Formats: sequence, C-alpha cells, structure tokens
Amino acid sequence: MARSSETTPVSAFRVVAPLVLAAFAYATAQTTIVPVVPHVQQTTGSSPSQVAWLVTGFFVSSAGLTVLAGRLGDLFGRKRVLCAVLAVFVAGAALAAAGDSLAPIVAGRVIMGAAGGVFPLAYSILGAQLPRGRAALGMGMISAMFGVGGALGLLLGGLLASSFGHRGLFGVTAAVALLALLAVACLVPADRGARGGGVDWLGSILLSAALGGPLVAVSRAEEWGWAGPWTLGLLAVGAVAFALLLVVENRVAQPLVDLALLRQRDVWAANLVTFLVSAGQSTMFFLIPQAVQLPESSGAGLGVGVDRAGLFLLPTALLSTVAGPVAGRLVARFGTRPPLFFGAAAGGCGLALLAAGGGHPELLVLGGAVVGLSGGLVYTALPALLADAVPLDQLGGANGVNTIVRHVSMAVVAQLAAAVLVLGTPRGAPYPQEWAFTLSYAVSAALSVLSLVPIGMLRSRRAAGTAPATEPAAPSTPHIG
Repeated sequence: MARSSETTPVSAFRVVAPLVLAAFAYATAQTTIVPVVPHVQQTTGSSPSQVAWLVTGFFVSSAGLTVLAGRLGDLFGRKRVLCAVLAVFVAGAALAAAGDSLAPIVAGRVIMGAAGGVFPLAYSILGAQLPRGRAALGMGMISAMFGVGGALGLLLGGLLASSFGHRGLFGVTAAVALLALLAVACLVPADRGARGGGVDWLGSILLSAALGGPLVAVSRAEEWGWAGPWTLGLLAVGAVAFALLLVVENRVAQPLVDLALLRQRDVWAANLVTFLVSAGQSTMFFLIPQAVQLPESSGAGLGVGVDRAGLFLLPTALLSTVAGPVAGRLVARFGTRPPLFFGAAAGGCGLALLAAGGGHPELLVLGGAVVGLSGGLVYTALPALLADAVPLDQLGGANGVNTIVRHVSMAVVAQLAAAVLVLGTPRGAPYPQEWAFTLSYAVSAALSVLSLVPIGMLRSRRAAGTAPATEPAAPSTPHIG
C-alpha cells in the first residue's frame, strides 16, 4: 500500500476519525431523503415526477463529479480538495434547509451530490498517510459507513421529517457536515499533491454526460416508459458520450480516466466485483423497507409503518460496522482476497435467505444482517486492493471510478427491482405479489456469487507488483491546517 514520502509518524486517530465523520455525513444523505419525499411533495404541492428529482439529481451530480474530485485531489492535495468538497456539501444542505419551494430544495440536493468525492478522497488520504495495516483498518471503518448510512439514514430521515420537516433534516445534515469539515481542516495532515499534470475538463464533461444521461433515463423510465423517446434519447446520449470519452482519454496527455490503468487485472476485477456485489446491496436496501410496509393481507408484507421500517435494517448497520474494521485487520494480515471471497459468499447467502424469507420477519432481519456483513468485508478490501495496484498519484482517480461503479450499480439495480415489482403487480391489484421480491433477491444472490470469478483472478498481495510510485517529496513535518 502506497505512502507518501513523509517520514514523521502520523496519529491514526487524527486521520481516521475526521474521515469517518465525513463519510457518515455523506452516506446518510443518500438515504435520509427517502422518507422525506412525501413530506416535500405535500409541502411544495409538487407532482411525484417533480419531487423524484430530489433523489435523481443527487445521484446524477455525484456520478459526474466524483472522479473529477479524486483527480483534483491527486493533483492539488487530497485534504485541500476534501475540505472544498465538504464546504460544497454544507452549502447545498443549507440551501435545501432554507428552501420553501421545490426548486431550491432540488438545487440543494444536486449541490450535495457534487460532494461524491468524499469517499475516494478519504481512501486516498489513508493510503498516503498511514502504514498498510492502519490504513486498511481505517478503510474498514470508512467503508462501514456505507452500510451504517444506508440503514440509519432511513430511520433518522423518518424521525427528523416527522418532527421537524425537511428543514430540520437538512439543517442537521449541514451541521454534521460542517463539523466534519472543521475536523478534517484541523486534524488531517496536509499533502502537496502531484502538481505535475492538468485537469481533463473535456473528459469530465463527457463522463458526466455518459453517466448522467443513462442514470436519468433509468431512474425515470417507469414514468416515461422504457421505450419512450426521452428514455431512449438519454440512453443514446450516454452511449455517444461514452464513445467520445474513450477517444478523448486515449489521446490526451493527462486523462481524467487512465484507460491503461483500468485495463490492469486487479483494477478491472475490483470494479467488476464492485458492480456485482453492489447489486445485492442495492436490492436489499431498496426492497426490505418496501416489503415490511406492505399490509399483511398482500401476502408479502408485515404492515409496518414508515417510522419503524428502518428498524429492520439496524442489524445490517451493526454487522457492517463490525465487519469493516475486522476486514481491515484481515487485509493487513492476509491480503485482500480472503475478505473479498468471504464477503461475496456471505452476500450470496444473505440474499438467498431474503429470497426464501417471504413475509417472515426473522429471515428478513437475518438475511439483511448477512448482506451487511458482506458489504463491510467487500467494501473494506476493495480500496486496499486499489491502493496496492495503483500508483499514489492516480489513487484518487482510481477510487473515484470505483465509487462511480458502485453508484451506477445501485441506481440501475434499484430501478430494475422497481420494474420487477411493477410486473409482479396484477392488473387492478394495489400490491405486488411475493414472487416479484423473491426473483429480485435470487438474481442478486446469483450476481454476488458470480463475483467470486473475478476475485479468483486477483493477484496475491505480493504478486500485485512493486510498490506504487510515490508523490513528490513532501516536508518531513506534516503541515496542519
């Protein structure tokens, strides 16, 4: 695992703790909005299609800017860019909190999504500042925030929305993010960055179009129709932008996405594993809250209210929180392949339990907890794998690509699961049949098991190549601030 050339020891706590807080702020923002959507729709008098942009806008802006943030961190210093990203996040949350109509609330969510670089920047800071063992442990704690944020976000969002409305939710979000910004600014040592390259702005625009077009199309396909002109048009825009991106990135001297790097075995395998495993995570987070809120008379639900639906995901958050640091220790001792293997296998088992669970609450809780264990193991090992395989001056960009792969997988699979629920709802019936949930869980279980194939192709830690290139020499004493 790469480190910068700084020689003065750095306290792991002063690096890890602020980054965990920043990751928590961003991860919870991805899901706290879900129970708030009906409140915003009622308060602003918006239609369901209009208020859906609260979710769509967040993920589209995140998809377009996450890789750019990672690359800017490689060039100009990861701490500096992370502070800027968190400041943007705070501004977006404050704008949404002040909004009394839909437009400023959606604008605030879009600005918040632009802070998607939090995770790749945090991983890169750990890889540069700490020795392998401590960095892997820190990556485990940060990766656990994906599960914690996904589970607690639904619960906290419901509680805050019911008591304080959307203003209270976004106000608390802004306060937590501001606290994270101050912690990062005061505690995390500064780094200089490579400072030897430029920013591929054209590549960034093309990547945004290549990801944003299809994401909008998929997220709105249920309303527009999968064969509708808007859906097909945006998919076509994404395809054309992606083709142009490949041409541009092969020709520019300093590409946003280094295609040669992505072709390395450990890098493309890491991204493929991310896509396959994230499919199961998305299916679980999307379907369990919906299933438990369906009335018992539907044959597939438990009749639980929205304020209690998030409680079914608390075991998921707990297992993910525990698994992350444990996986970090496993990575430090045995390398990345064992936690990846067991994590992918656990994901398949947990999703199989969900497929067999039906309306049995104990199986839903157990299956979700096992999937949470899977996420904690896999999402900890993946950034450590990239830190072993990628030069330090490209680590932020590589982690940004991996984060985008995760977001794209979760967004696409969630919409496909929603389409299956629609197909599983008989004409004239208000609720989907149980087989629709079972099918989505079973397909995701198969995808999780399929990820064992690229995991088996990974090089061992010693065979992963020589130590990655380091950054230009930094001062021997880290600068604080």
